[in-house]
Amino acid sequence: MMDNRLSEDTDPHLRHPESMTDLVYLHGFSSGPGGNKGRFAREWAEARGIPCHAPDLNLPTFETLTLTAQVAAVEALLRTLASPPVLVGSSLGGFVATAVAHRGAPLSALILLAPAIHFARRRSTGADWAEYRAQGWMTCLHHAQGQPLRLGPELLHDLPNWLDDDAWRIPVPTTILHGRADAAVPLAESEAYAQRNPGTRLHVLEDDHGLLAPASLVCLQAALEAAFA
Repeated sequence: MMDNRLSEDTDPHLRHPESMTDLVYLHGFSSGPGGNKGRFAREWAEARGIPCHAPDLNLPTFETLTLTAQVAAVEALLRTLASPPVLVGSSLGGFVATAVAHRGAPLSALILLAPAIHFARRRSTGADWAEYRAQGWMTCLHHAQGQPLRLGPELLHDLPNWLDDDAWRIPVPTTILHGRADAAVPLAESEAYAQRNPGTRLHVLEDDHGLLAPASLVCLQAALEAAFA
């Protein structure tokens, strides 16, 4: 078996601890840190000796989920890091990443994967969550657990705290990957975000919300390489 381990003297990706930039990956709604894109990011980082953190954002639990708890947990994690990390957020994790950046967390770069921009606004008014708003709970297929789980009213009550992201301006170098065929988050959301935040590079891919097509993963790898260059 080939030994892929290289010394720090021969591999520029393997850095000394004092100069290390960490990678933090934030998963999406009804998911977990061990999903496909999270695993891809972790394996990419581990192959280069880059510390990778992927917190479980089903907080406090999935049933009692709130955006406020998610943002607080990410901010607490970032305070433990020695230097500003590269923050990667997928879907709802992308929304949380922009919230953390807006609130002033020091970041080296943002990589947003089909970010759920305007999550609170769309869930507060959209037809797809109308029944949830009416009865205060719903059942969702939780992809990490592999079974339906109940989502209680806590998220619904928390949404009004996060309706103003249209006004956020993010002074962090940002790359967005968004699929043209995304049926979960409109591509227009990322296009408008890029217009509001001039430091953003938007890659429109021939893919859906999952962003797991081979070309999409190549683009993600390129974005990671650029962020850690």
